[in-house]
Amino acid sequence: MRALLGEEYDLFIAEYEKPSPLALRVNTLKTSLIPDCCTEQVPWCPAGRYYTGAPGKSVLHEAGAYYIQEPSAMAVVQAADIKAGERVLDLCAAPGGKSTHAACFYPELLVSNEIIPSRAKILTQNMERCGVKCGVVTCEAPETLADKWGEFFDAVIADVPCSGEGMFRRREIAVEEWSEENCAKCAQRSADIIRQAARLTAAGGRIIYSTCTFNTAENEGVIANFLSEHPEFSLASTPIDDIPGIVRGEGGIGLRLYPHKVKGEGHFVCVLKKEDGIFARVKPQKTGAPKDVLKAFEQFSKQALATDIDCNFCAGNMLYSIPRACPDLNGIKYLRAGLPLGTFERGRFIPHHSLALALKKEEVKRFLELASNSREALSYLHGETLPADLENGWALVTVDGISLGWGKAVDGVLKNFYPKGLRK
Repeated sequence: MRALLGEEYDLFIAEYEKPSPLALRVNTLKTSLIPDCCTEQVPWCPAGRYYTGAPGKSVLHEAGAYYIQEPSAMAVVQAADIKAGERVLDLCAAPGGKSTHAACFYPELLVSNEIIPSRAKILTQNMERCGVKCGVVTCEAPETLADKWGEFFDAVIADVPCSGEGMFRRREIAVEEWSEENCAKCAQRSADIIRQAARLTAAGGRIIYSTCTFNTAENEGVIANFLSEHPEFSLASTPIDDIPGIVRGEGGIGLRLYPHKVKGEGHFVCVLKKEDGIFARVKPQKTGAPKDVLKAFEQFSKQALATDIDCNFCAGNMLYSIPRACPDLNGIKYLRAGLPLGTFERGRFIPHHSLALALKKEEVKRFLELASNSREALSYLHGETLPADLENGWALVTVDGISLGWGKAVDGVLKNFYPKGLRK
């Protein structure tokens, strides 16, 4: 770091005697509400806010109103410049900060991949909490996806596993696990991952490569070697190039966020553009569901919803609204194929918690509005029934206008369908 920073080294080291800055990102899929705990905006992310207190314990957090995220990490998706209608792959996606951020730009398809099953489960939970509709969660090695799908995605985010030098202030284990040998191993693994990302990037598309570490071997070194092997890619500009405090990487490669220059732990991000060309995408996933299943969903939809939802995929007894652009999932391990709508059980449709969290109150025929700081909201999270002056039937429970879960109104009482595994 002395060699990298020169006379700025002492300023850099001094930051590690200060507390870590804390931030959250308002989930614009569900709300524009800025929590009371928030202070100033994160400069490179319009939805990002620094905060004080403990917003992770709030009912609004359970409702997916915001995602608690290290502020430097928010730079990655802002640099990606995702456009509505694009096909996006988050190749190393757990726990979900970048995927749930990418979803806020309304891609046509968002595939979030995580190779470790336990982390893929956490990723799925965060996609659910944030109300992501277009998301598919897979659990595969990057080369498996590249072999299956080829050049399919307009944007491939590769926030690769790294030596975590940017996490030294926040995570003591990052310090304990650090070694020069580990840095070299991480650099090699990152090089392997970005090669697979290239195979998954469509002509005219881009790779967004990032780490939360500082050494050049895992950052500029990986990019320089990649560009020497892949002349069809070139360095691209980003929307955050001119943000004060964000500096160019070594040799003009990528962008660096340092804790002594910006209010964050630190990050490296680089966008690579693939040359234009003619390409053929793989065939989309075949969709469809049995007639009796569709009929049960249609009955529920007529009774409970005030919006049209495409029920077009069935796996076991689970119904999904799968993105039309979704590539073929046969032979791919997945935890979520689009938006889970519910299950078909004994001839009836039971709506899924994911569907509740993806809906707005104007998209349902019945809802019970609660204040996020009320005793009733906490009672709902505990699994208790609530009084409800509603017509009998499925109803959406909302807090401060944001969907929280399902209930079923029966003769003035709302039966609680908040998932047992999430109850407080």
